[in-house]
Amino acid sequence: LYAKNRVYYLLDKDIDNPDQRIAQDVNSFTSYSLRLIVTLLDNTINLVAMSVILYTIEPQLFFVIIAYTFVGTVVTACIGGRLVPLNFERLKYEADFRYSLVRMREHAESIAFYRGESVEVRNLRARLGHVLDRQKDIIGTERNLECFTSLYRYLMWV
Repeated sequence: LYAKNRVYYLLDKDIDNPDQRIAQDVNSFTSYSLRLIVTLLDNTINLVAMSVILYTIEPQLFFVIIAYTFVGTVVTACIGGRLVPLNFERLKYEADFRYSLVRMREHAESIAFYRGESVEVRNLRARLGHVLDRQKDIIGTERNLECFTSLYRYLMWV
């Protein structure tokens, strides 16, 4: 699709490094898809096997555990739902930062000639700041998610 109908040429010039973003997206998509399929298959097998065993032992407990699982899943999705847009923004900011580094290297002669180091460094620091801010947000959200899932897992023992 990238080469069809000259899309590569007609892309909005505000999009930095579309080729690198496409490569990263393909890598992320394939690795995430594989992990998702393996996890879903593994958990489905475990769910069916344990559900049959639990239902034959105590049907009421089976329905209590289904409700417990549903509540945990909903809260986890609410807390962890922020991770998708945060990771998307992180990838965008990282690509922008790399683009600035490459651009500075490609235009090193003119930057040095016009003594534009301070402007370039200020630009790099701003873009790196965006990357670090987004990473802090991701770490905070992952911390909250891990705290909830750990507490919720221990609540089962109470």
